[in-house]
Amino acid sequence: MGSHSWGVKINTWIEKVIRMKIILVLSLCSPAPQYGGGSSQPARAPVQASPEVACRTEYAEVWDTEYVETETQECQTVQVKQCNTAYKKQCVPKQRQECQTVYKPVCKTEYQQVCSQKYRDETEYYTETECNTDYKQDCEYQWEGTGNNKVWAPIQGTCKNNAYDKCGDVQKERLKQVPYNDCSDVPKQVCNDVPSQECRTVTEQSCSQVPYQNCQNVPKQECQAVHKKVPKRVSKRVPKKVCDDGVAMAVLYRGRLRQLVAVVLRFALMLQRNKSNLKW
Repeated sequence: MGSHSWGVKINTWIEKVIRMKIILVLSLCSPAPQYGGGSSQPARAPVQASPEVACRTEYAEVWDTEYVETETQECQTVQVKQCNTAYKKQCVPKQRQECQTVYKPVCKTEYQQVCSQKYRDETEYYTETECNTDYKQDCEYQWEGTGNNKVWAPIQGTCKNNAYDKCGDVQKERLKQVPYNDCSDVPKQVCNDVPSQECRTVTEQSCSQVPYQNCQNVPKQECQAVHKKVPKRVSKRVPKKVCDDGVAMAVLYRGRLRQLVAVVLRFALMLQRNKSNLKW
């Protein structure tokens, strides 16, 4: 029974704390009271003195670039040509002529004229009289028209087709056979044995020891000093004076106060939820 009454007291105390914190929050967040009727002029805000400027010292991180001098050795592998004198056998071809006397037939062509009688066609021209019959109309004419416009005009129904013979000389041609001699040169080979020199080229090798340069590429390290200035980013903290007017500070304090009220409300709600878990 005693533990139950003690639990009731604790719950009563928690409820009082929650009510007080809620009243505190409402008093901080509620606007200032307004007096007067609904249709009257709004009340003027009381004139406040200008807030003082508040200054403080803060530290800011600033960056800069410094150049650091460095000296390094940069090396690379290069190929160096090294040579020595060696000897090798070298042969070169040499040519010489070998000749002998041989007999070969030498022939020449002789021509002999041979003729035969042949016939060929030749054109013979001659003239012959030929006559042709043509037809044309013969009519009776009379003057028609007046003054200088009179012309001879055929009289209708008086025209007849009459035959007219026209003769003339016509040139003609014919082919006739005419004899002629057809002659041609007939070739004939005449050969005789003639001595001549027949030569051929013989190739022989002539060898000797000749010097030459035997060279190889040998790797070698070549280094050189490289002097550089390398940029380096550095930072440092410097004091900085920051000043705020009263309005800015009031806004800042109001924001922090709202954060504090939010924390109190969350704590009160947590106590309210945990109240039912307390069993004595």
